[in-house]
Amino acid sequence: MKTILDYSDMLFRELSDEMAITEQEELTARQETAKKLLIARSYLQKLKEHIVGNAFENQQEEITFFKYKKPLFVSQVLYFAERQRINLIRPEGTAEQLNRYYRYLLEGIEKFYTDNRELYSYYRSGYGHLDHLLFLRSVPEPPSWLCAVDRADYDERFSVPADNLIGKIICNEYLVRYLGQLLEGKTEEVGVSASPEMTWTGESINLLETAYGWYCTGQINNGQAGIGEIVRKLETVFNVKIGRPYRRFAEIKQRKRLSRTKFIDDMGKAIVQKLDDEDAYRPERR
Repeated sequence: MKTILDYSDMLFRELSDEMAITEQEELTARQETAKKLLIARSYLQKLKEHIVGNAFENQQEEITFFKYKKPLFVSQVLYFAERQRINLIRPEGTAEQLNRYYRYLLEGIEKFYTDNRELYSYYRSGYGHLDHLLFLRSVPEPPSWLCAVDRADYDERFSVPADNLIGKIICNEYLVRYLGQLLEGKTEEVGVSASPEMTWTGESINLLETAYGWYCTGQINNGQAGIGEIVRKLETVFNVKIGRPYRRFAEIKQRKRLSRTKFIDDMGKAIVQKLDDEDAYRPERR
């Protein structure tokens, strides 16, 4: 049985696939944006229906969902709605007039970050000590200095104090890239398939175990990369603190009852299960 987090991941992959299919259709830019907005809204609604109809296993699952999963869906709705608004009110004029308009929009995004700098810093830091105040539905009021929320229209079944603001942060990262491309005269698509950042939300020891797997099998730089280099790179890419690799490797060595390579073993089992699941749904050839 899939957990809520598994279901969220599956649904977001389906959203990504449907967005990619839309890009292959013969649509104008405005038509494509409008269609993607409808798709994003429909998947957010599917997610809501699932959450309303199912219970989280524990508070940590609820925090993870509202901190990392739901904001991805929210960001897509906000992003394509903003894309649509930008195109609708874009002034007719010279290239310089258009560029002034795009720079004005970028200034608005910068103001958003200034107004929400505490929450942005907390979210990007990877800290979790305030998560119980920001990402649980039972919170009566969040800390106002960190997260000011207007609750006039607030569905308590599917909302927490900071989930929509985190979605807005992700949306703005897409918008900065999009507006930057417009200023450069480019029109490449920016959206669900081009996530600006990824955050490791599993246990850091699991990432270290994977890093040692690459290191011991010489997968990076023809085997010339040291474990310290690999770990530092992973910390940067995934916004996570792993710590000193040799010291933490002792944690893996000390495993007794469990397999010493438990995470790698679990990954292998998960991949085999996915292959088996896809084979089970594959139509028989006649």
